[in-house]
Amino acid sequence: MSNGLQAARLALADIDGFSEPEREAILTLLRIGRGQARADQPPPAVPLPFLADRQFTWSEFDRWHAFFTARDTFPSGWEGLHVIPSSGAPTAVRVAYRQRKLNLLLEWLGMLTWRTSELGRYTRQGVRVRIVRQEDGGRCPVCESLTPHEVSYGSDLLPPLHPGCRCVLMTVATVAPGEGAGTRGRHHSRAAS
Repeated sequence: MSNGLQAARLALADIDGFSEPEREAILTLLRIGRGQARADQPPPAVPLPFLADRQFTWSEFDRWHAFFTARDTFPSGWEGLHVIPSSGAPTAVRVAYRQRKLNLLLEWLGMLTWRTSELGRYTRQGVRVRIVRQEDGGRCPVCESLTPHEVSYGSDLLPPLHPGCRCVLMTVATVAPGEGAGTRGRHHSRAAS
């Protein structure tokens, strides 16, 4: 299993409320998304949308929710998750919240599956990369301090830095003297995709 899928498996182990077949179905979908599905593996039999029909606990989410709540600043990826609905809230409100939380979890797991391989690809090419927060709205008390932190292979500090993280890896390209007329400075960046 790739390092990224192993990271997703470990993150899924922290979720209470999912059965083992549901966890495996999620991992299979992540493999398919990464083009790593095996021909001898059947597609997942568990319909994942039904996971939002029940409560599940995710300690990483709870930890970050407390962090953002204490700072009264939620990053843009947390729309709809600021206030946890009470057990007395209307059913539609609780279901919408759980669906949004599930979407955040699936996005988080997907990002965990690709982050190491992306960094490895750039490292093999001899390209330096740094963390850059995408400019998509609200401030993030975590990501702002790490932009533009340069990272190298083996680093534990890679996006996603938290669930809902909007940071990406950007290459750091050196422009030779005389090239790039009209630019200021000697460095420029391009998105790592």
